[in-house]
Amino acid sequence: MSKIRSEVINSKEELSKTNIETRSLQLLKSNAEELLSKVKENETILKSIEGEIRRRSEDIANKDNQLHKLVGSIDLYSRMNEYVANGFFEMPEYLHETSARFSEEIKRVRQKQKNLIKDKEAIKYPISTIVMSDKSYNKKILDGQVKLMLNSFNIECDFLIGKVSPGSFARTLERIEKIANSLESSAVTLHCGFNIEYVKLKYEECKLQYQYTLKKQEEQDEQRLIREQIREEQKAIKEYERAILQAEKEEKMYRHMLEKAREELSKVSDEGRIVAEQRIADLEQQLADAEAKEERAKSMAEQTRKGHVYVISNVGSFGDDVYKIGLTRRLEPMDRVKELGGASVPFSFDVHAMIYVEDAPALESALHREFTQSRVNAVNLRKEFFRTDLHSIKKAVERIAGVDTEFKMTALAEDYYESRCLQGIKTSVA
Repeated sequence: MSKIRSEVINSKEELSKTNIETRSLQLLKSNAEELLSKVKENETILKSIEGEIRRRSEDIANKDNQLHKLVGSIDLYSRMNEYVANGFFEMPEYLHETSARFSEEIKRVRQKQKNLIKDKEAIKYPISTIVMSDKSYNKKILDGQVKLMLNSFNIECDFLIGKVSPGSFARTLERIEKIANSLESSAVTLHCGFNIEYVKLKYEECKLQYQYTLKKQEEQDEQRLIREQIREEQKAIKEYERAILQAEKEEKMYRHMLEKAREELSKVSDEGRIVAEQRIADLEQQLADAEAKEERAKSMAEQTRKGHVYVISNVGSFGDDVYKIGLTRRLEPMDRVKELGGASVPFSFDVHAMIYVEDAPALESALHREFTQSRVNAVNLRKEFFRTDLHSIKKAVERIAGVDTEFKMTALAEDYYESRCLQGIKTSVA
């Protein structure tokens, strides 16, 4: 009996221990389910956060691209991307008056770059940078890295700056920055980086080279224009001189014929007097015309600002709605139009208006300003072609010159259209 009682007591104790262990297990199981629920909840939150991180990363990348575009548009010196995108290049406000001065400034900036390289200030790295325990090798490695970075940067920059143009100026500055960043990234383990002053000097050199190129081209165009004006004026002067000589010759001839006719008048009979008097009247009129022609030629030679402003087109060479607005001081202005339609273009020009005014250069300049936004060549302002319509040009002429000018609104372009017809026939036959 005592043995049974003892077994019961032992069994109760074991049951009690089992109940305690079971409660712990039940509690752990309950906690495990709660933890599992929290894990799943946290996984959902984590996925949401990861999605938000991806979205933010994409947004940062887009904003970074927009920032680069804005930096390129600002281009540190002038805003021209908005014009370049539409084919219009605004002329910069030059820092200097001549290309020679720009050349000197470029030399000065490059000398500053040389000084930074010479003083080992172009690229910097912490003195504490250690690559190897051997100090001499450590210095050789760092110096080699500096030399490699400078060589790469200078070669790339020289190539970019050497071909900078109005359309690529902003992108060139951005490219210089990207090259510097890329080289710094490649040397990040050595903690090598460009001196910001050195990069700024490259920016300044790029700006000076860009303006030097434009200024040089502008000076060459000015010289070409001056030479063309001199040739044009010389041709006009020779034309005036020929016209004066011809008028003097005609005047002398008609005066001699008139004197002879007057002498013969007294010798003719009454029947022939009427015919003789009529002949004298005709000769007097011809003499007056010759004198007027001489006076006009002399007046034109003395007052060189008088001339014709012409509006011409060449559909076959330049397309529709492209007009050249220029001036000539020739007595025969069509001679100038024929010259323009020479061997340099495949078809001759059509004349829409030939406006004779007292101050031809002033009218020409005013019309060029009026249609400056319509220039075909927005960089070289010496080119006088404009993409517009004849009605606008006619209104501008009437408003500026104060004259009602006759315009031929249709371009005949006979050679061009005939050529098209012939080419169409040949194509169909082939």
